[in-house]
Amino acid sequence: MKKTKSNRPAAPSRRFTAPTPNQIRYALLLLSVAILLVLLALPRPGLRARRLKPVLAPETPPPAASLERIRVATYNIENFTDARNDGPERTPERYVAQARGAADIIAEVNPDILLLQEIENARVLIYLNSLFQQPYDYIYVTRLRRPNGTRDRLNLGLLSRLPPRRVRQLDFHALGGPVRPARGTIAATFHLPGDFALMTYGIHLKSNFGDDARNRAHRGLALHVIGGDAVAQTYRNLPRETAAMILGDTNVDPDTPQFADDPSLEPLAGAFADLWLGRPIDERTTIPTRHPGETGDPDFVFPPSAFDRVFATRNLTADGPWLVGPPVSVQRGVATGCNITPPGVNGHISDHYLVYVDLTPNPDYTPPAEE
Repeated sequence: MKKTKSNRPAAPSRRFTAPTPNQIRYALLLLSVAILLVLLALPRPGLRARRLKPVLAPETPPPAASLERIRVATYNIENFTDARNDGPERTPERYVAQARGAADIIAEVNPDILLLQEIENARVLIYLNSLFQQPYDYIYVTRLRRPNGTRDRLNLGLLSRLPPRRVRQLDFHALGGPVRPARGTIAATFHLPGDFALMTYGIHLKSNFGDDARNRAHRGLALHVIGGDAVAQTYRNLPRETAAMILGDTNVDPDTPQFADDPSLEPLAGAFADLWLGRPIDERTTIPTRHPGETGDPDFVFPPSAFDRVFATRNLTADGPWLVGPPVSVQRGVATGCNITPPGVNGHISDHYLVYVDLTPNPDYTPPAEE
């Protein structure tokens, strides 16, 4: 077949037009902005500090009271979860029994400021608070993350009758290095009479399961960061005089042979006094020996220790406007006859005892003369 010529006009030839210098600069600027946004979105190593909103707080703060004593307590309520998707053994009945037992001990002590460990969420704190004849006005709870960035199952809580000026969560999961601590802390600042600020840090340091050297590094780094934050916040509060207390489960007792050479607590040695140090074991026991009984685990028996410690800056132990007294361990609520008894069963509330200290005004305090 004979081919005929098409009458369609030929397609115009396309010419390549070189970009102008302004177009090149504009494209490079867009690329730089895109790279910067990507870098800003990437997780960066370092301390994560954010202000916490209260779970519960009155619409108007209660009137200031004349404070003759401030009681500060710490309590590790073992695996205090709400029995929702917590496994078949964690029944609502056990949750309620544990909450009521913890509330009885807390109400007996009646602290003004209460720092809690192993708290699952706000729900358990709201229920615990409802069990008190005089509920707390302020409730805070952290939302900590693990080193891999996922949410931590157990958190830190704060219940207070005093209005905190500022409550923060310090998250350690993003600290650089292989021994970054697994948990954070809850930090609160209170303004006391005499133009004085009290800072409290609730802590739960790394356990002793796993490699000893790694555990010690975890704990030491956590306390190093907390101590640095206390110094920074002290300067932030100037000219108001400031004291700091660090309370909670350290998983260390330097007065026991197992921890005689453990350096975990050394970051606090200069500025802070360890209020349990040197006390006899029958007074300072905060985690008692739990025996196996007939059904327990004979390999899971540990000597009594003072893991729940109280550290105070030196101006609370000597010449400041407020003085801290010796810590007291409320030694009940632990089923010592069988070490596998879960919380909420046979009177077992926690494997830890509640610990508290009292702050009282220093009658000999003389304010510094103004320059």
